[in-house]
Amino acid sequence: MADAVLYRVMLDIQSAIQGAITNGTLVGLATSNVVIQKVPTDRNQSLPCVIIAPSGEEDLGTGVNDRDDITYNVLVALVNNDNQDQSANYEQELNWRQNIRRLFHMKQLGPLTTESVKTFVKPLMTVDPSAWYANLFLSMHLIQATCREVRTQG
Repeated sequence: MADAVLYRVMLDIQSAIQGAITNGTLVGLATSNVVIQKVPTDRNQSLPCVIIAPSGEEDLGTGVNDRDDITYNVLVALVNNDNQDQSANYEQELNWRQNIRRLFHMKQLGPLTTESVKTFVKPLMTVDPSAWYANLFLSMHLIQATCREVRTQG
């Protein structure tokens, strides 16, 4: 069975974020807390964490003669304990958000997603108020990964 392009997209996103943690640009996050999920949830998850999950449907582009451009929408959510504190960890959390955007905006994924053409980062809510009232910091990006795929099955 062939592996799903969307899953390889999520693996490449996970690997890039884990690499940034190892290289010191995402200080305070642990590589083991960068997780891929079917549905994003902080349930049974050590915090702070980065959750990677599919978001919505794929967008079908035009492509070329024998390949289609498919855009996969992947949610990247930063979650941390916040306890409704207006200042604790705020600069660090915004730094995480900024560096994750910089990792992916207008770049190619790799090495697993060989079909990758480019990624575009659509910033979502900087701080989700409903999560904040539940004592969590939640900040999200939508990574739109355009891949040029063959039209054959397999």
